Amino acid sequence: MAPIARAADPRSIDVELYGVVRLRAGVDRVALPAGTLAEVLGALARRCPALAPELIRDGHASAHLLVALDGREVIDDPARPIAPGSCLVLTSAQAGG
Repeated sequence: MAPIARAADPRSIDVELYGVVRLRAGVDRVALPAGTLAEVLGALARRCPALAPELIRDGHASAHLLVALDGREVIDDPARPIAPGSCLVLTSAQAGG
């Protein structure tokens, strides 16, 4: 699994992948253009096709995927803007504890 370095582009965001999401994608981090959550997830699915359609479909996160903005707030609104410089953390939603 090869890490992808943070992008130097100030218009981009970092997406960190953990757990099953990381295993499927084959990378632990991806730099993508900022946009709405749907646009970012769509770009991620194109960059890492193994994430679709089970975890990402048509720019929407499945019930099996948790998305946290800057590691602080779990988000799921596809229209939510993701500002440049932000970090999305993606992990699988698992029951139990």
